[in-house]
Amino acid sequence: MRAPAFPADESARQAALDQLRILDTPSEARFDRLTRMAARLIDAPIALISLIDRDRQWFKSCVGLDIRETPRSLSFCGHAILDKQPLVIEDAYEDERFCDNPVVTGAPNVRFYAGIPIHSADGYPLGTLCVIDRKPRKLSEDDLQCLRDIADCAEEQISARALAIHYRDRELEQQNESLAMLKQLVDLVPGGLYQFRLYPDGRMTFPFSSKGIERSFGITPMQAKSDAESLFAMIVPEDSQRVMTAIQESAQQLNTWSIQFRIHKDDGTEHWIEGHSSPQKLPDGSIIWHGYLEDIDDRKRAMLRLEESEQQLRRLFELAPSGIILADYRTGEIIDVNASMLKSTGYHKDEFLCLNYRQLLAPRKRSLRAEILEQLKNTGYFGPIEQEIIDCKGQSYPAIIHSMLIRDSVGRKLLWVLLDDISERKKVERMKNQFVSTVSHELRTPLTSITGAIGLLAGGAAGELSPKAQGMMAIAERNARHLASLINDLLDIEKLVAGKLPITMEKQRLLPLLEHAVDANQAYGAQRGITVQSLPDLPNVYVLVDGKRLLQALNNLISNGIKFSPDKGLVNISARSQEADENSTVTITVQDSGEGVPEAFRDRIFQRFAQADSSDTRSQGGTGLGLAITRELVTVMGGEVGFESLPGQGASFWILLPVVGDE
Repeated sequence: MRAPAFPADESARQAALDQLRILDTPSEARFDRLTRMAARLIDAPIALISLIDRDRQWFKSCVGLDIRETPRSLSFCGHAILDKQPLVIEDAYEDERFCDNPVVTGAPNVRFYAGIPIHSADGYPLGTLCVIDRKPRKLSEDDLQCLRDIADCAEEQISARALAIHYRDRELEQQNESLAMLKQLVDLVPGGLYQFRLYPDGRMTFPFSSKGIERSFGITPMQAKSDAESLFAMIVPEDSQRVMTAIQESAQQLNTWSIQFRIHKDDGTEHWIEGHSSPQKLPDGSIIWHGYLEDIDDRKRAMLRLEESEQQLRRLFELAPSGIILADYRTGEIIDVNASMLKSTGYHKDEFLCLNYRQLLAPRKRSLRAEILEQLKNTGYFGPIEQEIIDCKGQSYPAIIHSMLIRDSVGRKLLWVLLDDISERKKVERMKNQFVSTVSHELRTPLTSITGAIGLLAGGAAGELSPKAQGMMAIAERNARHLASLINDLLDIEKLVAGKLPITMEKQRLLPLLEHAVDANQAYGAQRGITVQSLPDLPNVYVLVDGKRLLQALNNLISNGIKFSPDKGLVNISARSQEADENSTVTITVQDSGEGVPEAFRDRIFQRFAQADSSDTRSQGGTGLGLAITRELVTVMGGEVGFESLPGQGASFWILLPVVGDE
């Protein structure tokens, strides 16, 4: 390996480079654009703007490498600046200067190099624009010309940068000359303006400080100028090192100094101070900061109280037994999630935050998106709804979902979503169903025998009964039939839940089914003078259902409406079809004239054995299974069931079914 020689005018060349004050400066987009352009035009993995310093080459811009400098003795660019012509090494293995160079034999495995010298305005070679490849290759004359053009652009940018620094230095001088003129205005600023200077030997001074510094710290501008340590001594010891570290980092990187810290006042109290300043490197190597300090004690303490409150809310958020998700309303992006939600789904937090909400929800037969958006628009809230949630293993579990629409401090719409895992509740329900099913089957056989025996006795099979005995037998027969109906309901609901109830789906006209249901309940309504009627203009549509089971569901809703309507009341049956983008539906509504569904009962109305009045003296009978059976039947047939109710205005129970073509 042959180390590059030094140019004959090395001292002058190095001085020209130093005067530019470009070494060890942060990356700049105008130079990065040039290296990216060079890499793309030549299709090379590495492109650099390399400046040759005393004992190193430093990269002002770098594409394809993670380092900012290498020793000058290993550099190709050190050879390139020795000549005004481009240096092109087609295969470093074939060049005795570079064949055993560590950057050739090891990382970054340089095989091809092309460097165009970059000069200062005075003509001194500063470094190169170069492209590097890890395989041998040749450059066409057009490629070489492209590199020359880009190198010229780099020279122009360096010159422009030097000119900008020159004017900035002149501006600083003018600013210093104008300090006296501005002092009166500066003293009126609520905070304190200052200049802070850090010398290469570590000395610190405040060349300028306004009256605001004196008001906040009790130190006059003359004291601060002669003794910076007195101001630093006021900083609370716990914050002092943090302030000094921030100053050192700002000096090294020439980035904005911004920090909050506490000081001790003369009265023994602590006050919060906020400081911001911009650093500037001076020709002698000093760093001078121009900035301000402000007493923010009231604002800071209010913020700390707010942060403490937020921490308490965060603890509640994490400890909540329900799963909680915060999501962006517009995009659906998940912003935050609590521990309960992660536990129930099995995801890590970083995995969960990358999910789309659709990945958590099992597909439904009918999308609720339009309904949910309408509820959120009108009330800012939706739910509760039951939905299957998909965990990290692709398995589902049932949950009850609520959501609330909020806005953050900038007006962005967010959704709080609460999910209650009801797996255990479902498990208990299954156990209860199995128990009820077993008991129901065991009761059915002896009950059939009892009912038959009662019927025979009532019919005179054991001889004529006295009037009193006949009355008692009628009561026994009526209660036996009621018990048989209860057992049949229990068995139906058990079969529905287990998926064992036979359902025969056929395309049928809806109108005859509605008429049949109305006729079937007339006698029951007549017992209390209640009118059961269908409203006009029922749609003549076709539905795909099990006719017998749909009638059973309708009978449950109509008989329920009769039961809770007052004597001589009215039960209306109506239907309305809706046209959607892809699918059409029909909604069947049973409207009673009762008092409506009690608010406390609404969440349980479709649960099995649920009764609005569960006392022993309730005025209305029933098993509490009718609505549960109706929901299960309609769900199995691809529909949905719900209700609407206002206090004192009755209740409207509805069945929604998909419409099929009439061909």
